[in-house]
Amino acid sequence: MAKKQYGLGVIGTGCIWSIGYGHWNGLKQITDEVQVRYVYDVNPKVMKEAAQETGAKAAATAEEIFAAKDVDIVAITTPPDQRVEYVKKAAAAGKHLMLEKPMARTLEQGLEIFKAIRTAGIKCFIPFARTGNARMRRVVEIIQSGELGDPIAFIHHRVSPPYSWIPLDHWMHDQARSGGPIFDYSIHYLEFCRACLGQEATEVLYGGAITSGRVKSDDQTMMMVYFDKGASGEFTMSWNLPPETGMSSEYGYVIGRNGVITLPEMKIHIGKESRDVEAPLGMPSGRASQYQNLIAAIENNTPLYADELTGLRITEILDAALKSRESGRKEKVRLTKIP
Repeated sequence: MAKKQYGLGVIGTGCIWSIGYGHWNGLKQITDEVQVRYVYDVNPKVMKEAAQETGAKAAATAEEIFAAKDVDIVAITTPPDQRVEYVKKAAAAGKHLMLEKPMARTLEQGLEIFKAIRTAGIKCFIPFARTGNARMRRVVEIIQSGELGDPIAFIHHRVSPPYSWIPLDHWMHDQARSGGPIFDYSIHYLEFCRACLGQEATEVLYGGAITSGRVKSDDQTMMMVYFDKGASGEFTMSWNLPPETGMSSEYGYVIGRNGVITLPEMKIHIGKESRDVEAPLGMPSGRASQYQNLIAAIENNTPLYADELTGLRITEILDAALKSRESGRKEKVRLTKIP
């Protein structure tokens, strides 16, 4: 339980905020810990809807939120290409951040964001799938315990139509704004991969193609990530299936020298034995747990499941992927030196 009720200001009240697994759905479960006090969006209609649903004030400008004394945390859920200035202003105002992934659309933007957060000394949580999923966090613990031996590879493949819950011309389907499917969806498993392997990426090979023309993005993507201690990550993401089919397929593996964990069902297979990955009782899960982890970090300096350094490292990998897309060959990952 939080020591106080934290005031939240929201920048961006579109689909990331409002969909079924979005921020508002989780926050409704912990209203005694977090109260939405202000919302802001460049679209007046969605801002008004969010204000009515949350009971918050619709801010005239984002600056009104940054100046508000009753706001402790700012959730930034705008498109990735619009986050830099919001983060810099929130950080300068001393507001802690719930900053949606990817933290930025480009590495240059990511470095600006990272510097602003570190300079201000605020807490910043970046929500990936693992950070809100207790069983995925438990997988990382199992790998790090050595039970499967040294990690060798991480594999994730998904084939589906474009997102059904947004229009085909939505910004999330626009590579120039979202980065495309490898940024928007595979990023969750890229972060999961990095956490499982416990290694830093050194090189990336990316291949992408626009095939169907349904969306303004690569709809066939493949990415290989090579890590500094010999492990590798393999990621395939396709938006090529026709929307009317409603079909999708997803699977993956975390492979160690002694065994494998299958995804998404999360089963451990070592020799002839198999068992489910089970999170310990009381291990929090869901969107609400991400905010609770941020609050614990603010109050007790509890380690964050993913912070601005995690976000920067993933952005560095994706930056190398974009360079590989242009060059057609492996590209080195530019890891920023952290003082």
